[in-house]
Amino acid sequence: MSPHRRRQHLAMGLSATGALLLAMHPLPADLLHARPEWLSLLVIYWVLRAPLEVGMGSAWLLGLLFDGLTGGPFGAHALALSVVAYVVLALRARILHWSLFQQVLVAGGCAALGQFLCHWAQGLAGHPAPDASFLVASLTTAACWPIVGMQFGPGGRAGAWDAAS
Repeated sequence: MSPHRRRQHLAMGLSATGALLLAMHPLPADLLHARPEWLSLLVIYWVLRAPLEVGMGSAWLLGLLFDGLTGGPFGAHALALSVVAYVVLALRARILHWSLFQQVLVAGGCAALGQFLCHWAQGLAGHPAPDASFLVASLTTAACWPIVGMQFGPGGRAGAWDAAS
């Protein structure tokens, strides 16, 4: 394995650990609905950055790990994150050439889709349905995307990334 791939795998592991810690970090009750979807942001970023390394399977495993760590219905986050990864993989060629504002809309939309799916799966498991305030997290996720999206280069675009990677 090349040194570049080792660094990339290390970065993936560290960012996944960081996203899991941020997603599980306790917040005051008033801010719970505003917590960004860190795992969705992570999946979107790494699927855009390294689609051959991170895809639906990696997202599914990350979701299973999160479900196991939080004690939620097993597979709810796995379903949500794998669908988010699928949408980003399907739109990847376009997203890399969109403006940062368009990428913000995609990040927010993917986060909202993931939340809908996660709450749907939790509803199937017998959990009460939340009110629409859970969608505030999609807005904060979209607001966090410019920080992540700037990793793409000037204007939030693909920059020097290899389109085949």
